[in-house]
Amino acid sequence: MKKLLFLLCVVVAGSMFYSCEKDNLEGPDAIFAGELRDRKTGELIQQEISDGSRVYFIEQGWGDNPPVQNMVVKKDGTFYNGMIFSGDYKIILNRGNYVPLDTLDMKIKPGKNYQVFEVNPYLRIIEPEISVIGRKVVAKFKLEQVTSNEVYRISLFAHSHIDVSNKLNIVNRTEELNRSITDGEAFELSINLEDYTSTLVPGKSYYFRIGAQSHGSETKYNYSASVQLDI
Repeated sequence: MKKLLFLLCVVVAGSMFYSCEKDNLEGPDAIFAGELRDRKTGELIQQEISDGSRVYFIEQGWGDNPPVQNMVVKKDGTFYNGMIFSGDYKIILNRGNYVPLDTLDMKIKPGKNYQVFEVNPYLRIIEPEISVIGRKVVAKFKLEQVTSNEVYRISLFAHSHIDVSNKLNIVNRTEELNRSITDGEAFELSINLEDYTSTLVPGKSYYFRIGAQSHGSETKYNYSASVQLDI
């Protein structure tokens, strides 16, 4: 009986020591934040929140097949992760609304790490203007085709939320182009408000945003900033 009690005490003490040892392990000690900016214009690369770009990162030193982690790029083209361990990482930027970059090696130091990634968007939306003209919302803009990929479609999106996009809209006007364009080619899209009086209620405010997408298996919409209009 005494031996049994002694063994139980040893097991309990060992468990307590192990638990304390686990609790004393250091947690994440770094912040990884930054921006995606247009290499040519210096502007932030606008995104959509539900299916936009992501920053993928792999911490080195965790065996032959370390897990791939990721963080969502915010609507304005910035990203932030306040719970990351310092160490050596591989950064992968290959699935977004920009031309993929080569895998980058990066050392994350304890504390704040801020990185600006310069990328080339598939399409540049130039001089966007969205306004109410009569009973229509009219979007005027120019496009620059950055790659050889043909332009798939152009869109004008509407929603009550500022994060309006291809995946978040209640009304959209989309036109398929399926062709290459000349740089600076001008376009115009409009939404006839009389056709959507039950959805876009007169007297209320809504957000509108221009989007354009290239052909390609991994391409996503490029966007203008959203604009709030009283209709």
